[in-house]
Amino acid sequence: MARSSYGVFGWHSSLYLTYRACIKPYVKSGDVVLEIGPGRGAWTKAIAELGPRRIYAVDTVPAEHSGFWAYVGRRPNIDYVVAGDFSLAAVPDNSVDYFFSFGCFCHLRREMCEAYVLSLARTMKSGGQGFLMIADYDKHNACMVDHANTSIERAFQGRRFRLVRGAYWLSLKLMRRRFIADPLDKAAETPHVPGAWYHWGLDRACAALEKAGFAVIERDVGIVHRDPVIHFAKR
Repeated sequence: MARSSYGVFGWHSSLYLTYRACIKPYVKSGDVVLEIGPGRGAWTKAIAELGPRRIYAVDTVPAEHSGFWAYVGRRPNIDYVVAGDFSLAAVPDNSVDYFFSFGCFCHLRREMCEAYVLSLARTMKSGGQGFLMIADYDKHNACMVDHANTSIERAFQGRRFRLVRGAYWLSLKLMRRRFIADPLDKAAETPHVPGAWYHWGLDRACAALEKAGFAVIERDVGIVHRDPVIHFAKR
């Protein structure tokens, strides 16, 4: 972030930028979409409004647990799939035009991520586009260290917005609790903990995608200061 002549109109939501940069230009009417980790369905609902022919929303919990249908609404073109493994068995081979996952792979261990990538290679069409957010401790740590430039902090300098400044410092404090000094994932030998934040790393993630038959178009789209979002396509 930097100073802007647009003033208060110059600040944008990272989530909205994700939609504008990674979803809207790529989802077309008639496409088959695969989303892993939809949660309540915020991204799914936005994707559905673009008119794809079918959406496969794959998660590990029933839709009732996350409130998916209550938020998205029942739609005949959405198949909600409860995954018991990483095979994506419910998704036909060579059927997916567009893949999206945000806020899911960061909670999976490296071997889980790579198992999903192999299954994804089977399901995607040649030329199909994908966007994948992952956890990278190095980028997270750099974001925390350079918070004066990666946050909205400088917008408040010299102003007396005490309430807003207080909320900002509380947010920064909570984020710093997740500061990870060691960039290596030492959790490989321990049982998987749902909700934990697991380092995959940009280099390893891109290497796994390329090995599975994908071309990495952008290693990091750069729309989120804390987490990489990889843009790739099926060869």
